[in-house]
Amino acid sequence: MPSTFLEMADAVRGFVGDSGSCNIDRAKKAVNEARELLWDKRGWLTTAEYFRVCCADCCFTLPNRYEQIKLAWYGKHNISLADEWFTSTDAFANQNDQSCHRLITEVGGRHVVFQDYTTAPYQIAVMVEHSDDVGVELTFQAQDEYSTYHTVPITTINPPNKALSSIRVKGLRAVTKPRTKGRVRVYAYNPDSNSSLLLAIYQPQDINPWFRRFRLPRQCNYMTIYASLKHFNLEDDSDLVEFKKDSMIFAVLALNSRDNRKAQEFLNNLSLAVQEEEKAIEDAEIPTASPIKFVDSRRPEGLIDRQALFGAQDYYFWP
Repeated sequence: MPSTFLEMADAVRGFVGDSGSCNIDRAKKAVNEARELLWDKRGWLTTAEYFRVCCADCCFTLPNRYEQIKLAWYGKHNISLADEWFTSTDAFANQNDQSCHRLITEVGGRHVVFQDYTTAPYQIAVMVEHSDDVGVELTFQAQDEYSTYHTVPITTINPPNKALSSIRVKGLRAVTKPRTKGRVRVYAYNPDSNSSLLLAIYQPQDINPWFRRFRLPRQCNYMTIYASLKHFNLEDDSDLVEFKKDSMIFAVLALNSRDNRKAQEFLNNLSLAVQEEEKAIEDAEIPTASPIKFVDSRRPEGLIDRQALFGAQDYYFWP
């Protein structure tokens, strides 16, 4: 079972520093440092996940929680990823302009909303989901209907009420947001029609968020994505730690060695931490679905040269 942030900090606190004695706050800091150390050492089971994202105007926006798309599907068909290290493609797909199997490509730039509202100039409406976030200020860099940029501060109010901007805008290019207890919703509110469109949802850990946007070859309702997660420091005691206790203990020991400038000792402890975590991957593998294995023909103990023995032109495996 995964450990909570508080449980993990209590488990590793005896291994932090040279004295092996520290308070719980220092242990929590060590846990986050150890998580960051292990995070990108390989593709762990707990540092990537599947999710579904809605599409708008032939585009989808990658939430700030994710680092890199590895695989993507439209319905039951996979889609090729342009300029990505991981590629999934259907070799028998019809590669015409309307095919969902053509490449998806990154639009570029930094986007602060999931979709744009272009019907009319609108007021920015902000709603928090947690009462502790009342009074938090978000500051937007917004463009008005005359293409002039303004700094627009908005202070949140009691949910489910929405705090409105004092001016109307037609686009947003940046937002300043602190860490919050709950999510923050951003809407485009049209006072003429009394209608709202959800533009973005900011997660509690999103600080000054921006997002990557990708374009599809055709319009669709949603995409299924498999992507790696970004590293964020844990703060709430109830947050779950992605790694095993033994892995974290060796990672903390590696941090001690690094602080003491003992390079070889650091590498040894880090290697042990990675090995401990790799055991979890081995336990999760399904043997019947493992990759096909081929015999290395260069190994003499793997087969018998029947021609040398009987003059036949075939090879047989040892039983």
